[in-house]
Amino acid sequence: MEQLSMTPARRQYAHQAYGRTADAFETVAWRPPASQRFDPRPANDGYRPTPVQPTLGEEFAGLPAWLHIVGGGVVAALMGALLGGALQI
Repeated sequence: MEQLSMTPARRQYAHQAYGRTADAFETVAWRPPASQRFDPRPANDGYRPTPVQPTLGEEFAGLPAWLHIVGGGVVAALMGALLGGALQI
Protein backbone atom coordinates (compact mmCIF):
# COMPACT_ATOMS: atom_id res chain seq x y z
CA MET A 1 0.00 0.00 0.00
CA GLU A 2 1.29 3.39 -0.94
CA GLN A 3 1.74 5.96 1.78
CA LEU A 4 1.02 9.56 1.11
CA SER A 5 3.50 11.95 2.57
CA MET A 6 2.74 15.53 3.44
CA THR A 7 5.18 18.32 3.83
CA PRO A 8 4.97 20.33 7.04
CA ALA A 9 3.62 23.32 5.11
CA ARG A 10 0.80 21.24 3.57
CA ARG A 11 0.03 19.69 6.95
CA GLN A 12 -0.26 23.14 8.55
CA TYR A 13 -2.50 24.33 5.68
CA ALA A 14 -4.76 21.29 6.10
CA HIS A 15 -5.02 21.85 9.83
CA GLN A 16 -5.95 25.51 9.30
CA ALA A 17 -8.47 24.72 6.57
CA TYR A 18 -10.17 21.66 8.06
CA GLY A 19 -9.46 21.99 11.77
CA ARG A 20 -12.41 24.36 12.28
CA THR A 21 -15.14 22.00 11.07
CA ALA A 22 -15.90 20.92 14.63
CA ASP A 23 -16.36 24.57 15.63
CA ALA A 24 -18.97 25.05 12.91
CA PHE A 25 -21.13 22.12 14.10
CA GLU A 26 -23.64 24.33 15.89
CA THR A 27 -24.33 26.24 12.70
CA VAL A 28 -24.78 23.03 10.74
CA ALA A 29 -27.01 21.44 13.38
CA TRP A 30 -29.44 24.39 13.44
CA ARG A 31 -32.72 23.69 11.68
CA PRO A 32 -35.35 26.21 10.69
CA PRO A 33 -38.71 25.90 12.45
CA ALA A 34 -40.89 23.15 11.04
CA SER A 35 -43.61 24.30 8.71
CA GLN A 36 -47.17 23.10 8.92
CA ARG A 37 -47.79 19.77 7.31
CA PHE A 38 -50.98 20.93 5.64
CA ASP A 39 -51.72 24.43 4.43
CA PRO A 40 -55.48 24.96 4.90
CA ARG A 41 -55.70 27.65 2.24
CA PRO A 42 -56.84 26.45 -1.17
CA ALA A 43 -54.25 26.72 -3.89
CA ASN A 44 -56.59 28.68 -6.13
CA ASP A 45 -58.28 31.18 -3.81
CA GLY A 46 -61.68 32.32 -4.99
CA TYR A 47 -62.30 29.60 -7.55
CA ARG A 48 -64.28 26.52 -6.57
CA PRO A 49 -65.37 24.18 -9.37
CA THR A 50 -68.07 22.62 -7.17
CA PRO A 51 -70.25 24.33 -4.57
CA VAL A 52 -69.30 23.88 -0.94
CA GLN A 53 -71.20 21.02 0.69
CA PRO A 54 -72.95 21.83 3.98
CA THR A 55 -71.62 20.19 7.11
CA LEU A 56 -73.54 17.54 9.05
CA GLY A 57 -74.47 20.06 11.73
CA GLU A 58 -75.90 22.41 9.13
CA GLU A 59 -77.89 19.56 7.64
CA PHE A 60 -79.40 18.66 11.04
CA ALA A 61 -80.13 22.32 11.77
CA GLY A 62 -82.25 22.49 8.64
CA LEU A 63 -84.54 19.61 9.70
CA PRO A 64 -87.85 20.34 11.43
CA ALA A 65 -87.96 19.91 15.22
CA TRP A 66 -90.61 17.16 15.17
CA LEU A 67 -88.31 14.97 13.06
CA HIS A 68 -85.66 15.04 15.80
CA ILE A 69 -88.23 13.87 18.35
CA VAL A 70 -89.59 11.09 16.12
CA GLY A 71 -86.08 9.99 15.13
CA GLY A 72 -85.01 9.82 18.77
CA GLY A 73 -88.10 7.74 19.61
CA VAL A 74 -87.37 5.31 16.79
CA VAL A 75 -83.76 4.91 17.89
CA ALA A 76 -84.84 4.38 21.52
CA ALA A 77 -87.39 1.74 20.44
CA LEU A 78 -84.80 -0.13 18.39
CA MET A 79 -82.26 -0.06 21.23
CA GLY A 80 -84.95 -1.32 23.66
CA ALA A 81 -85.87 -4.15 21.31
CA LEU A 82 -82.24 -5.16 20.89
CA LEU A 83 -81.58 -5.00 24.63
CA GLY A 84 -84.72 -6.99 25.37
CA GLY A 85 -83.70 -9.63 22.86
CA ALA A 86 -80.23 -9.82 24.35
CA LEU A 87 -81.58 -10.21 27.89
CA GLN A 88 -84.00 -12.91 26.80
CA ILE A 89 -81.17 -15.22 25.82
